[in-house]
Amino acid sequence: MGGWTIEQIDDVAVVTMTSNKVNALDDDFFSDLQAAIADIQSAAPLPVVLTGMGSCFSAGLNLLELYEFDRTTLATFVDRLSETVLAWFSLPRPTIAAVNGHAIAGGCVIALACDLRIVVDNDDAQIGLNEVQVGIPFPGVPFEIARHALSPERLREVMLTGALYTPDEARARGLVDEIVESDALLPRAIAVARAIAPDSLEAYATIKAHLLAPTLARIAESRARIDRDFLDVWFSEPARRQMNEVRERLLARH
Repeated sequence: MGGWTIEQIDDVAVVTMTSNKVNALDDDFFSDLQAAIADIQSAAPLPVVLTGMGSCFSAGLNLLELYEFDRTTLATFVDRLSETVLAWFSLPRPTIAAVNGHAIAGGCVIALACDLRIVVDNDDAQIGLNEVQVGIPFPGVPFEIARHALSPERLREVMLTGALYTPDEARARGLVDEIVESDALLPRAIAVARAIAPDSLEAYATIKAHLLAPTLARIAESRARIDRDFLDVWFSEPARRQMNEVRERLLARH
């Protein structure tokens, strides 16, 4: 796997994530995301749809790999994650997430980093920010992206309970904007992306930059501190125990 596909459909760049079976977030994933961003920026300015494969949009951090990292290695990874997701979040294009299935933890953050989110109508799909249930907080960039996307009341509920939601429940909390049948997911996402006329793309990019400016300012001010807190908790004994329980469950499935 790897080497995401970028296909132009009806004047929309459709990006399909194919880093691994569940698009777990690891170094390979962020290499692929960086390459996709570079390709999009070097091509004609088109709206973008981001989607995954099968029943999973993205399952979040690759705990099987990251659990083994020491603090220095994890800090380097968090920096790379943050810079890459920030580049996607601030991409001067319309970005629509076509959420084809599970969008969990960091995978949900990838969806929240898009301007709008359309999800498949499938109650088996789980969507949410369950980091607290794994025993870890958020790095600065993912935290602020979630704060940008959700109302304060919903943000507290979603982050502090760590619940995973069905599509209907996720829409009620602002995690997704629209629910459609499976065979309509990609056509609907493309239609939403195309609703911005080519001659309006510059205006769209300017409005988007203004909307994002307060969040980007908060990130610049607080990222280093929040990232330190994330690393401190990650390497605490309670978090290591909790993550190891999750890791053992994942290993049992392999």
